[in-house]
Amino acid sequence: MQNLFVDTRKLDEAVRASYGLTEEIMMENAAVALSRAVREFDDWKQRKKRVLILCGGGNNGADGYALARHIRIDFDVVIFQCVPPKSHLCITQCSRAEKCGSRIFDIEDFRLEFLEDAGIVVDCIFGSGFHGNLDKNIQCLLNDVNDVDTYRIACDVPSGLRSDGTVADGCYKAHKTVTMGALKLSMFSDEAKDLVGEIFCANLGVERRLFENSTNGNLKVGYLLDKTDMILPFRKRNCVNKGSFGHVAVAFGEKSGAALIAGSAALRFGAGLVTLVDLTEEKPDFSRVPPELICATSFPKNVTAVAFGMGLGRTDHQIEPYFKYLQENPEVACVIDADVCYSPLLPEFLQKRQKRVVLTPHPKEFAALLKNCGFGEFTTSECIEKKTELIEKFCRKYPKCVLLVKGANTMIGYYNNAGYGRYDFYVNPFGGPALAKAGSGDVLSGLICALLAQDYSAIDAAVSASIAHALAGISTGNNYAMTPLDLIQRLTELKAE
Repeated sequence: MQNLFVDTRKLDEAVRASYGLTEEIMMENAAVALSRAVREFDDWKQRKKRVLILCGGGNNGADGYALARHIRIDFDVVIFQCVPPKSHLCITQCSRAEKCGSRIFDIEDFRLEFLEDAGIVVDCIFGSGFHGNLDKNIQCLLNDVNDVDTYRIACDVPSGLRSDGTVADGCYKAHKTVTMGALKLSMFSDEAKDLVGEIFCANLGVERRLFENSTNGNLKVGYLLDKTDMILPFRKRNCVNKGSFGHVAVAFGEKSGAALIAGSAALRFGAGLVTLVDLTEEKPDFSRVPPELICATSFPKNVTAVAFGMGLGRTDHQIEPYFKYLQENPEVACVIDADVCYSPLLPEFLQKRQKRVVLTPHPKEFAALLKNCGFGEFTTSECIEKKTELIEKFCRKYPKCVLLVKGANTMIGYYNNAGYGRYDFYVNPFGGPALAKAGSGDVLSGLICALLAQDYSAIDAAVSASIAHALAGISTGNNYAMTPLDLIQRLTELKAE
């Protein structure tokens, strides 16, 4: 896992105070990291060797002027002042770049011809503290840059990406972001995923762990998950049977395909038995159920985890029997998804039963869940833009429930009210557009339920299953043809990192 921060400016100050570094030394290290990104672009020899640097008026702009000095001999450097130099270091670095022979133009002088001769563009206009909106002239410039076939690098964060992760009109679209010192949470919002490109975290004169711990870690707000955080359910003993690996029950409802997908995913991910359960009075149609899945009209005695909500239906008649069973069997873990997020019975259940519960809504279901649980009305767009904030609010109201909200970057919150009452927040960055297809979420519910059945904690099940789900989704040759059954099959290819 890697640490995530909202604002690293206090870390900058602490590093200077703790290790005797100056702002200028840290800036030179930033320029070196940007220079390396320019030189490492493997296609630059086949392109024209002009580097266009877009500079703001603060220290982000100063990084750009310093970069110009570092690469001036090997590249034709052209600088555009998108904002006149204002900070002391920006003024100083601008003067140095000019003395090295870099050509400096005002934004009003920008012409498309400059882009046609450029192989690389480096955005150094605004850093991670940006908020508000971009000036119209800057918007026009960035729109032109985004539309041209050139390699785009961002310094710290793409200009126009606000500190809360929302995006201003005209935001720069980077192929690579060289972020300074530590990772910023804003770069991992859903909206940011198409803007930041590959992310590289640059050292600013001290090793990254020293930088992040300069304030004793008290500014950290969450964790970025790595592939190594996935714990696959490999079987370590030989003297076992199917009962050794738990029994999953999946609610079988009006859209039965969802339960079939979830059940198949659970069985593929290590559960010893999977039973599809229909508790309604009508006689269920189990004719399409594959032979490896068990069918029943009541819960088997040895169930260890339940997944329900996927295609179940939204009436109390369809949902209430599952709540009743789980309240009577508090040792049985559960995954709550889809239709149950809309149920007025859910808040009372969550208040009474806050042990080994994982909720897995997508943004639209998250909006319904929030309204249902008394947080107010939010649009789907607001649930995406304010996802980190809303997840924390929900988890604080329902401690020990794990909330996983799906999206371009899946986010997981968990408030552990034992001991020090720590709130843990995780971002899974591995998801891709191949997962944007009906049934993918049902696969995820089945994976989480399988791990719960195998005695994973709720948070470990959510983390490991979400990584496995995402990695299986990017293991294909294209990103449009994968079906849920393809996704389930690719679980067999996963290996521990």
